[in-house]
Amino acid sequence: MQTNKEVSVMTTFNIKDWSSWDQAWQQAHKQHGDQAISMWDSRAQSFAGNALGNAGKRRTEQVIGWLDQLGVRFEDAKVLDIGSGPGAFAVPFALRSAQVTAVEPSSSMIELLHQHAHSHGVAIEAVEALWEDINVDHEGWNQAFDLVFASMIPAISSWEYLEKALKCARKYCFLSTFAGKREHNLIRELWPLLMGGEQPAMRLDIVYMLNLLYARQYQFDFRVFEEKREDTMAPEEALAYIMQLLPGFRIPIHADTKQKVQSYIAETYPDAVPIRTATRFGHILVSL
Repeated sequence: MQTNKEVSVMTTFNIKDWSSWDQAWQQAHKQHGDQAISMWDSRAQSFAGNALGNAGKRRTEQVIGWLDQLGVRFEDAKVLDIGSGPGAFAVPFALRSAQVTAVEPSSSMIELLHQHAHSHGVAIEAVEALWEDINVDHEGWNQAFDLVFASMIPAISSWEYLEKALKCARKYCFLSTFAGKREHNLIRELWPLLMGGEQPAMRLDIVYMLNLLYARQYQFDFRVFEEKREDTMAPEEALAYIMQLLPGFRIPIHADTKQKVQSYIAETYPDAVPIRTATRFGHILVSL
């Protein structure tokens, strides 16, 4: 049975109107900003360990392989990597002879990016700034890049910031975000303890991008990629891992959060902690 509120939402949302999708996207998405920079500064080392580790390298190779299949060429190309982090993609692009400009708001991430680039003998221009604050015209970036690359970037949370990325591209724009499934056994088990109730379903952020691009008559290729992981960790290692993971699932960290997680792990998994994850990513390549 539908409530009056539900009927009102359904009658005012026009699936053929791009602005309806933009409004829905903004309402569903947490805004980026200074608080996010602090979070990424604190998570830089652990994030780099994952992004630059074996699993991260496989993910990078799969994405680049897909781009290769679709005709994207990196040799002598100019690439803009928005939200580059420690350079999981920026460095491989540079190793393929691309000229890479990286936008990254976290100073800790930029330091790791430079270290990663130096260790591979490549140079990357880094711009320390929030994507929201970049003035494309002032930077001279209007259609300045063969490929604009934005993978899992919280800053692209509305048509305004997506359109800015498209404006910088003269050939291609790659976009990636979650496509629904984001299962983690420990997060699911800890959710009632830390948040109360059952863990809600993850948002389909890719839906907003797809429908906005479709409504604005852009040409693009799309695929869904699922990544699974099974591992075992020692209790102390699992505790540190989960504490770093909580902000990414939008679980606030309070004074007693660590103690609650530690007690749960000690009681439930005193010897070894199983880690089982399954995540679906949506990949879009816009051709301009």
